[in-house]
Amino acid sequence: MQHAVVEAMGLGFHVFIPASFYFQLPVPGSTVKIYTCLQIKDEEPVLYGFPGHNERDFFKMLLGVSGIGPKAALALLGHLSLSQLSGAILQEDLYTLTCIPGIGSKTAKRLVYELKDKINKRQAETTAPASGEESHTQYWDDVQQALLALGYSIQEVTRAKKALNGKEHLNMEELFKKTLAFLAKGN
Repeated sequence: MQHAVVEAMGLGFHVFIPASFYFQLPVPGSTVKIYTCLQIKDEEPVLYGFPGHNERDFFKMLLGVSGIGPKAALALLGHLSLSQLSGAILQEDLYTLTCIPGIGSKTAKRLVYELKDKINKRQAETTAPASGEESHTQYWDDVQQALLALGYSIQEVTRAKKALNGKEHLNMEELFKKTLAFLAKGN
């Protein structure tokens, strides 16, 4: 499992995090905001950290599923974005779920069975974003992960996001191409 050591008020906290979040962390010594969940395992406190409260809340919801422990929940959130994971559960996409290490067909079926209604209810409770806003945010999440994997720094990606944020993007590929062109120019 990926982890980070976070210093707060002179103490170092060992925080387990999803693999995708690991690559979003700034350089050591920088300030970072992590939303945490404390679990007690074998009478020892264990911290799990996430980039936002939605991911943390989804982690807690995953832990409520029979047979899903923190390791499997982190694997799910580390390999799939929140919207991809929700979509796979809602569409009963067992193939996508079983591609995650540690998730077999029985566990995938259990995830769908136990979470489908909860996710539908949760989505109904949240107000719908302005048209295209949700997909636009999802595009940026995917593009950011791809750029980080290609070796661009979080600062470069953030600068590109700020520069291109106001522009409309028809799809993720278009956004990725425009972001790469922007970064290639050295703006």
